Amino acid sequence: MGANMFTQITTDDFSLGYSPEKIYLTSDLHLFHINIIKYCNRPFEYSAEGCTKMNEFILKKFDALPEDCLIWNFGDVFLNLRLGNDRIMQDIMRMKKNRKMCLILGNHDFRARKKPFPNYIEYFKYLGFDEVYKGPLQFGNYIFSHEPVFIEKESGLVNIHGHTHEKMVTEDYFLSEYNKSFSHKKVNPEQYKNICMDANDFHILKWEEIIKAF
Repeated sequence: MGANMFTQITTDDFSLGYSPEKIYLTSDLHLFHINIIKYCNRPFEYSAEGCTKMNEFILKKFDALPEDCLIWNFGDVFLNLRLGNDRIMQDIMRMKKNRKMCLILGNHDFRARKKPFPNYIEYFKYLGFDEVYKGPLQFGNYIFSHEPVFIEKESGLVNIHGHTHEKMVTEDYFLSEYNKSFSHKKVNPEQYKNICMDANDFHILKWEEIIKAF
């Protein structure tokens, strides 16, 4: 996938006026999703009660963030089609408080019941997100996406992504039968950063630490 395939965003789009030390990134919360406990071996009982405890554990991670900051979520916010919007919004607004929140829609986010809203961007803005994107996005040399995207080894680009949960992108990631839409080539794993909660001991990552690492 070439750079011209990504939606370009500016510094203002990305930072919304916040300095790097006040910007946080995370992905794949999967709030209200009981089965994610089993799929990703999350340390909670595989039950409705365990799912409630998982939600609260994740929400407390947001409680601990500075009151005045920007949070980028790279998708898969929640999964439970039986819940009403009021219940979902309650947890999203607890994460937000007085902060700003941006979202790159994940594959599970497109399964939410968006009616009566015309599209998922408007639906997730209604739930509390300030800016919502379909992605992938390009900000300088960084590609922001829910699912990992193919980038050439020689490009100098870095893909910050979610979707893979505890699994990291290996050089053979795009050789898999599940990635037929991308170039069937090997990649450099050092050009990928997995920000999923499952890959980071449920920590919400600081943007300034990510850019220092690269």
